Amino acid sequence: MRTLVILLAGFVAVACDNAAPADQPKVDATDPNSVDAAAGGTTPEADVETASPAPAGTDAPGADLAAYAGKYPFDKVNDLAFFDHPTVKAAVTEAIPDKTVLAWVMGEKGGPSAPIEMKNGKVMSWACEQHNCGDHQWTVLIDSAGTNAEVCYQDAAALAGKTRWYRAGAAPETREGTCQL
Repeated sequence: MRTLVILLAGFVAVACDNAAPADQPKVDATDPNSVDAAAGGTTPEADVETASPAPAGTDAPGADLAAYAGKYPFDKVNDLAFFDHPTVKAAVTEAIPDKTVLAWVMGEKGGPSAPIEMKNGKVMSWACEQHNCGDHQWTVLIDSAGTNAEVCYQDAAALAGKTRWYRAGAAPETREGTCQL
């Protein structure tokens, strides 16, 4: 008898779980007497019927640039290479007023690069001019939200043994050394 009760309970549970959506009661979210209204919400079925489409542009990639760590700048995350990401473009462009330097840093003229890594809580990308890495290199440091970029640029032909650092809203700063951080 005990086995029969357990089997019947199992059949009832399976039958209820497999009921077609038409067999399920319709929930009226506007009915103040409904259980869902009393609980302050609606069922998933009601949400599907009343949900509005997402606003245009909300499917744009977020700015979690830390996702690029371990990848090369040309590797894509959410179909975007690092320097093609709108947030990176905007932050780097805002930091570097010099169009020639900007072209090198953004990859228009660039050469070899290292994998992107995290350094002191910032996303770091290093690259250089092909066949001239010792004398012509640059590093981009940017917070993972993409709101603050610092760029180190070294051109030994123009400024031997020194680098220029660029930040948005500040004049370029000259420092000793290279951009290999």
